Amino acid sequence: MNFFRRAVLRVTGDGKSRRSLWPLVSVLLFCTIFFGYLSAVERDSVRRQQTSLGTISQCEERGRGHENYCHYTFSVGDEQYESVGRGSRGLGFGQIVTVYYDGRDPHVNALQEFSEQRRENQRKAYVLLIALVAVLAFVLWDRAPYQTTSDKQTP
Repeated sequence: MNFFRRAVLRVTGDGKSRRSLWPLVSVLLFCTIFFGYLSAVERDSVRRQQTSLGTISQCEERGRGHENYCHYTFSVGDEQYESVGRGSRGLGFGQIVTVYYDGRDPHVNALQEFSEQRRENQRKAYVLLIALVAVLAFVLWDRAPYQTTSDKQTP
C-alpha cells in the first residue's frame, strides 16, 4: 500500500467510516465564486475610480491582524460623505488622506486604491481555486479502485 493511501486511512479511518469531502468542495466552490465576483465588480470600479482629499476623524485597531480602521470624511462636489475603511498604520486624528471613490457612487469608497482591493480578492479567488482543484483531485483519486501489482515476472 503506498504512502498516501496509508496516510488517508490513518486520518479518515477505514474505508467504510470515512467522512465525505463534498461539503468542503461546496464551500470552496462558493468562496471561489464569491471572491471572483467581487473581483469582477471591483474591475468596473477601478475604471471609474476618482480621488478626493479626506480628513481622519478617528482610528482604531480591529480584528486578529490588528488592522487600522479609520473613520473619515471627504467631499465630492457640494456633498459631504462619511465612511469607515482600512487604512495604513500611523494614521491619526486630523490627518489629510487621499480617498478613492467610485465616480458613479461616492458611497463606494476606500483609503486604498480599488485596484489593490481587486488584487487581494483576485488572489483569494486563485488560492481557493487551487485548493478546490486539489481537493477534487484528492476525492477522485481516493475513489479510484486500488490495484495491486505483482512482483512476479512472466516468462
